[in-house]
Amino acid sequence: MASKKAEKKGKESKKLRNLTLSPPSAPGPGGGLPEEAKTKLSELFGQIEHQFELLHSENAALRERVDKMEQVLSERGGGEDPFTSTPISSESHWSATPTRKIKIKNSGNTITKKLKASKKHRSSISAECSQVCMYEGHRDGVWEVAHARNGLPVIGTASADGTACIWDVDSGNVLLKYVGHSGSVNSLAFHPSNNLACTASGDSSAHIWRCAVTLPLPRPRSSSNTERSILKPDSSGEDRYSDDDPLVAVEADTQLTVAMVRMPLAVLPQHRGPVMSCDWLSDGQKLVTASWDHTAKLWDSDTAQVIHSLEGHDQQLTHVCTHPTQQLVVTSSQDTTFRLWDFRAPPIHSVNVFQGHTKAVNSAVFSLTENVISGSDDHTLKIWDLRNMRAPVGSVRLDCGINRISVSYDDHHIVGVPLDNRHIRLFDLAGNRLSHFPRRHSQGHRRMVYSVAWSPDSHMTMERCNFFSTGFDNKVIGWKVRVD
Repeated sequence: MASKKAEKKGKESKKLRNLTLSPPSAPGPGGGLPEEAKTKLSELFGQIEHQFELLHSENAALRERVDKMEQVLSERGGGEDPFTSTPISSESHWSATPTRKIKIKNSGNTITKKLKASKKHRSSISAECSQVCMYEGHRDGVWEVAHARNGLPVIGTASADGTACIWDVDSGNVLLKYVGHSGSVNSLAFHPSNNLACTASGDSSAHIWRCAVTLPLPRPRSSSNTERSILKPDSSGEDRYSDDDPLVAVEADTQLTVAMVRMPLAVLPQHRGPVMSCDWLSDGQKLVTASWDHTAKLWDSDTAQVIHSLEGHDQQLTHVCTHPTQQLVVTSSQDTTFRLWDFRAPPIHSVNVFQGHTKAVNSAVFSLTENVISGSDDHTLKIWDLRNMRAPVGSVRLDCGINRISVSYDDHHIVGVPLDNRHIRLFDLAGNRLSHFPRRHSQGHRRMVYSVAWSPDSHMTMERCNFFSTGFDNKVIGWKVRVD
């Protein structure tokens, strides 16, 4: 035993001797690097630059291939992606990909459902998606889009450029711009019945402000497939508006009159970190905000006072959503959980914690049925039954992170899923994929899609846009989804 230890020790000391560095070269004049070292560094940086050029050219070629494949798929009228590979498990998904061997993973869906039914049932419906309108005007990524809930054909957007905009759905024009925040506007929610909106911001506050707008007279739509907003900045790159009126100003150099709201009706300042999301409860008398300070707060919208501080999450909150008809709230967090808060009978009736994801939960939303749908950075979309929330009744695995999802208000209950990889997918509550959105001929998003929203009157037979998406390409896109 002793001889083996001595032999091992001798081998280790020999390795150390072999690793001994040679003495450094003499420094150059003035104590700088020697010429030999400079030459060596120059060669190394040249090699690094060459490798980056190779990677860039490979990436450009790959993008071109993907765009061509998407175009072929769209011309075929849907179906599975032509570049899908064998379904992958959660373990193999994270394995390293060999250099120079690029494999596009399944961007469709690997269904890993654990439904009560033992077999997968094909959906009886199919969806067709087409881009109708482009809403342009934001100068930075758009965090969220929401449709008015009082029947008006208007949408609201919240952007990292520090503004929130109200848009006419049909014309694509900006009708009103809110400029009262001093930080990124992360979320926007419309009041259920009044002309009020609430915005959540990186300035650690939420604002309630009036969003009454006058819709323009109907006019013929242009022959182009996408109709752009005519709001334009001046030569300095900034919107011009007068300082005479502290509340409302008028765009000075465009054909379109844009109201500028600069002061809120109420400020909700109690959070100690960026406020990431907000939503009104169904009665319109209360609203809830979610923040990076690990808490959500329930507010009285009339007095702007905190009713409850919702504590329990271990990390930053990412999203909050209220039930369309009941006094229920669900909060999502980076701690891999989401929580269900019940306010149907004061005091708080119950708080339930749901642990089904392995990474940050970016959103959890209610459907009009007894379901909650959650999306996560762990690449999974999970469907839960409110009557038995111990485990999800369905799970869909995708190939990238899922952001702020939305469920349609009609009888189909279609889930719109925005993805990190610039795509949008539609699923039913059984986990069946219904459609993908076209990304050809300058259609679709060019960067991560962060939020989607359905119109409350999302009739699949109307010609008006009934589905909206936002992304970090500064775009807001209106889509028409037809269901057969």
